[in-house]
Amino acid sequence: MISRGHRVYRGQQIRGSRLPAVLLFIFVFLLLAALTAFSLLPQYLVYHRDGVEMVVPMLEESGQPYTITAISGPEPYGSAVSASIQISAPDYSYVNLADGKGLDYLQAYYIPFGKITETSLDGAVKEAQRSISSMGAKGVVLEMKDENGRLAWMSNVAMASTIGANSTWNPSAELAELKADGWLLAAKVSCGVDTLLATKNPDTALREGDGALFADESGTWVDLWNRDVRNYIIDLCSDLISMGFDEIILSHAEHPVATVRYTRDIAANLDRESCVMNFAIAVRQGLSSIMSVEKVHLSAMLTHDALNGTPSNGQSLENFLRVFDRVVIPTGTYGADAPVFTGAGYDSTLRFVPQMTWAFGGGSWILDPNAPKE
Repeated sequence: MISRGHRVYRGQQIRGSRLPAVLLFIFVFLLLAALTAFSLLPQYLVYHRDGVEMVVPMLEESGQPYTITAISGPEPYGSAVSASIQISAPDYSYVNLADGKGLDYLQAYYIPFGKITETSLDGAVKEAQRSISSMGAKGVVLEMKDENGRLAWMSNVAMASTIGANSTWNPSAELAELKADGWLLAAKVSCGVDTLLATKNPDTALREGDGALFADESGTWVDLWNRDVRNYIIDLCSDLISMGFDEIILSHAEHPVATVRYTRDIAANLDRESCVMNFAIAVRQGLSSIMSVEKVHLSAMLTHDALNGTPSNGQSLENFLRVFDRVVIPTGTYGADAPVFTGAGYDSTLRFVPQMTWAFGGGSWILDPNAPKE
């Protein structure tokens, strides 16, 4: 058609073109209806002892609101009830953290804390070389943390600085030279006995019945249940691994042979073995990542009576071998001790490290002039 001189085209509407608009209207309507119903739903939820029920009065046959008849509760007990929580000892038979991959003989000379100084370490290593080189061995065990809590190196651990445990010397360069020369390096770290930590941070210490810090001939003891103690040991061992040590040997991973007060309430409900094993597992798990990356082994020292069963200090040979790659035991009776391992199915040449005054070929050992004698 022509309108005022312009030709106007009006397209024909196709039947059904209005259908989408109608469907959209219906969808919006249903959505609003659903939202309205959902908002009203809580008004029709009835909670009672048998569960939750939805009741809509308009759908009831009587048309009356829903009512709940009061239900009486159970009769009270006729007498006072005594209840208590019992904590049973953990089962460690399922623990399997030890890793024998890459485990080789540990043949090393023991160097005590007092000889790990800037002026004496070189001489101590030369003494080690004279003592064990004839057997083809080239390894040292360095006491890097003693029972007093002193460190033989300047660590990066904040707690060590806080309690004044750090050395003023950093032996990293000397250790790197030993590694480059083919020496195996193992670090001994005292755990449960730490006089500095106990006295400088009494919240970590075990105590006598009267509240005094617990101490014996070894030194002043800290609580292996205490999380700060565990984290401190983990941090120190991580620092040593970063310095190039191939193996960490934990000493005094044990409970004192005495009745003590702990820093954690749970400890009073469990036995000494639980105390020691929980600490051992926590340290192993805390070091698992860096140990895996650096291919480092974790071992522990046991007292000699652990070979005859579970001693009173909480150490169990069977359970320790579930957590640690091997155990070090000072001994003067190696001939009688090795069969304990072979009889139980363990490789005594790899997983048992006797600390003795003499050495031999074909197995593991730590030569220590001050070890118990035959």
